[in-house]
Amino acid sequence: LYLITGGGANTLVRVAGDALIVVDTKNPATDTNDTYTRLMEEIRSVSNLPVKYVFNTHHHPDHVGNNQQFIDAGAQVIGVAELKTRMGSDPRTKDIKGPPGVTFARDYDLKTGGVEAQAHSFGRGHTGDDTMIYFPDLKVVMVSDQITDTTPIVDFANGGSAVEWTQVLDGVMKLDFDMAIPGRGEPKTRDDVQAYRTKFATLVSRASDAIKAGATRDQLAMQVKTDDLGWMFNAAFYGSLFDELTKK
Repeated sequence: LYLITGGGANTLVRVAGDALIVVDTKNPATDTNDTYTRLMEEIRSVSNLPVKYVFNTHHHPDHVGNNQQFIDAGAQVIGVAELKTRMGSDPRTKDIKGPPGVTFARDYDLKTGGVEAQAHSFGRGHTGDDTMIYFPDLKVVMVSDQITDTTPIVDFANGGSAVEWTQVLDGVMKLDFDMAIPGRGEPKTRDDVQAYRTKFATLVSRASDAIKAGATRDQLAMQVKTDDLGWMFNAAFYGSLFDELTKK
């Protein structure tokens, strides 16, 4: 299993018998950067086997940007059904080609070349289509943007949820893993994932307590302490969090 950084989100490459499994395809190419060519250079430094399967962890451009090039080269793109829907409706991705050709509701189990890759949608968090990719034999799970080194982003407009974020991580913690790969940054330990889950739960709990104590939608940002968490959210985030907690 190999990790390719840069060019958008982290990409995983798993050697599976006579084929390769790729997780996430980075940003679309620009006039000055052919992301797919660079990505393939990195993949070919590992193996000349064909990429037969591609998983997307969610629909954002930095995760699906080169899907079509992999399809054109013979790969099958696999994603949760909600991901395909969001990719087609989000203004940032509706013009990106290559939505998943194989979709599933919640869980998908790929077995090829003696390797197993599981896809699990445990709920809404960063988006409404977050998918964890788990390699049980290696005890490694790709958690994508459910874990970040910076302030987490909840894409409320595309089904994201602050309230359900910890539910996704609870699902991850039920897996037997030693290493978690975030969407950006360095691999994390099991303890890191648990600590992040606790931190996010603290954020939501503080917001809920503030609302119970009478904080209005406009006041919530001033009533929730986050400096000890190392996070800085904008006013729009707190407005959406207020709406979610009060189910408006």
